[in-house]
Amino acid sequence: MLGRTLLVAALVAGTAVQAPSAEAVTRSEIAGASPTAPTLVVSGEGSVYNPAGDPPTWYATAEAYDTGTAAAPTRTVFGGYVDHYDADGASDNGQLVSTDGGQTFATTTRPGYEASARLSDGRVIDAQFIGQTSVSLQRRTLVMRYSTDSGTTFPTTANATLDIAPQSFAATSSNFFPNTVVQVPNGPLLMAGYANLSGGQSALLVQSTNAGGSWTLRSVIAQGSSTRGYSETALALNSDGDLITVSRSSTYDNLWRRMSTDLGTTWTAAPQGIPEFAADSSGNRPFGRINPRLSLLPNGILALVAGRPDNSIALSYDGRGTTWNVRKVYYDNHSTASPQDLNEGSSGNADFAWTESNRAVLLADSCHAVTYQGTHYNKCKWHNAPMSGGTTEFQIMRAMADVLTADTGKIDLSSKARLSGDLGAVAGHDRSGARGAVDGSTELWSGAFEQGGTGTFDLALDRPYTLTRAGLSLALGGTQSATVQTRLDASDPWQDWYSVTNQEGYALRYTSPPARKAQYVRVLTGPASYCPPGVTAPCSMLNEIELYAGDVDSFENDPVNGIPRGYSVDYTVDDQGRGHQGVWVTTSTAGSGSGRALFITDDHAQHLPAVRRTDSSSATRTLEFRFHPVKWRPTGEGSPSSFMFDLLATPVSGQRRTAYHLSVWSDGTVRYYAGNAWHALGSGPALDPSTAVWSTIRVDATATRATVTVNGVTTGSATRADGATSNMTGHQFSASSTADANETFIIDDVFTGNG
Repeated sequence: MLGRTLLVAALVAGTAVQAPSAEAVTRSEIAGASPTAPTLVVSGEGSVYNPAGDPPTWYATAEAYDTGTAAAPTRTVFGGYVDHYDADGASDNGQLVSTDGGQTFATTTRPGYEASARLSDGRVIDAQFIGQTSVSLQRRTLVMRYSTDSGTTFPTTANATLDIAPQSFAATSSNFFPNTVVQVPNGPLLMAGYANLSGGQSALLVQSTNAGGSWTLRSVIAQGSSTRGYSETALALNSDGDLITVSRSSTYDNLWRRMSTDLGTTWTAAPQGIPEFAADSSGNRPFGRINPRLSLLPNGILALVAGRPDNSIALSYDGRGTTWNVRKVYYDNHSTASPQDLNEGSSGNADFAWTESNRAVLLADSCHAVTYQGTHYNKCKWHNAPMSGGTTEFQIMRAMADVLTADTGKIDLSSKARLSGDLGAVAGHDRSGARGAVDGSTELWSGAFEQGGTGTFDLALDRPYTLTRAGLSLALGGTQSATVQTRLDASDPWQDWYSVTNQEGYALRYTSPPARKAQYVRVLTGPASYCPPGVTAPCSMLNEIELYAGDVDSFENDPVNGIPRGYSVDYTVDDQGRGHQGVWVTTSTAGSGSGRALFITDDHAQHLPAVRRTDSSSATRTLEFRFHPVKWRPTGEGSPSSFMFDLLATPVSGQRRTAYHLSVWSDGTVRYYAGNAWHALGSGPALDPSTAVWSTIRVDATATRATVTVNGVTTGSATRADGATSNMTGHQFSASSTADANETFIIDDVFTGNG
């Protein structure tokens, strides 16, 4: 959906921008986040499931798996919810499915699930709580389900044995509660869960070496006692390949972390409360205390979700989980009279799943359905407390999180690179192949493989870029070396750019070598120390690659529906108190060939949507961008419709100045403003103004004149709008008029340079 009114596009972590109440028009400028630092931006909060009749709907779950093919990759999100009252028996979860990255969800008749993993052979396993039986004080039988279609259906069910010796269950009626399943590449299948043991309720790590057919105790994650019990436990491999667990405790005083360098055979220290989540001196809890969920995103950032109070996400930017850099509430529905009351509103049983290398969908419930003293209650209603989220109905709520690494020049390799070389597909794995290495996923089988030797992976980019950063994910479950080479012209010899030696890990690892101008990139992959099942050794693989350029704003690593990083936008509150921004990053790119672009729409006669970036001062400046009109203002509705693009001059007394004021008009002409008048460049239209066409516009400016080129053809030269000769300091894009509205444009691939 291209057009919409946007009050404030997104919430940058730690900074909630709110529209002020006003009777007169007020204007301000809002800055996006820094492009040189990692960032969390949360947006898009709303209900995705509100069942008729208000039946119990709570305890949100989310799993996601790669689907589709390497040529047409998709990632399906399998959401879920509990549809009975808490402490009132058990039943299969309901399921919600999203095929558009978590934007929308549809109901299904299949049961939802929450403790699942992709096995090394490509199947998905789901560990069920329902259906387990007791064999002895040390043994249980658990139900395992298996899927061969990436988690869509589970036609195969098997009974698995669980043996927790030398530990013992407190009673034969005690159950094991599965929480998280992780398949270690070239290692065991691990499952974290909890049970009431003879010594207290404890978090356990169990292992399987036969794809879930049987399980044995690997270690006790957190031993319960009479004063503190441990229950729901999240489990993940961090960016270093170490194991991290986060557990809930019965005391609600914190979440408890534990780390292991040998996959949970031993632990580096006793369970420790996470310092960043400790309560303040007044007892306020800054982060949720129950049902923690962990996931390492493909870009190497580790994310954690937990709830009660509220529903929150935290990020560990280095992916290790030893430090949590930022935390943010993404959905709250608590008592406004007592925000820290754990017995009002949302249950806090939240979950999430990554949908792109830098994006995740976050789910939560609005109200907790409980059974208390034999009676069913809705925790949003039982004490008649006003709810902060404005609802007392059972719903599943969703928000989106943009989890962004540093740098904004990410090149969309899936659309802007021709791929070749000898790294390819593996039979039986649809997501493998050359395109699997540029699909944004670090799942094991979403990559390119060479069987029987080393590999070569070539990328021919759509144009030269000043490459400044690269990310590589190589052999998962092993070590592997690689060398990245570049060349500017197809006839040039290859030159080494950088190398990695014995790299290991489970996500992209980034390197920032000296900047290199190049259009062609080659990755020479060495032999991997581990080859996945069915891949002939010796083998080589490229699981994923990312490339970044220092001279382009591609918006691929910017927040969707948010302000692009490094830019500022104008914000207007109209005379009715409504806010207008009109600029955001969009995934509706109108056939641009990339995943994200910059959207500019004018929807109000008191607001001029404008976005600008300030750069270093220079006497010469190059600005190039791709332009697509979505809607021109109809003739007769005010002044002629046009799109404005400016080069900014050196500010005077702190006030912004424009060096070159340029525009594309709805008739396809390009014009410049000087001497208080508009002047046409060239004779006749310079581009096709059709809303079905993209054009490339380039400006090469000196201190006194600017040459404009459209689609490779020089249109003419412009003089300055300000009549000055000062240095240029940035650029701006905007709609045409404050007084006139009803026009929309998309901008992409903004190249800049000093000369």
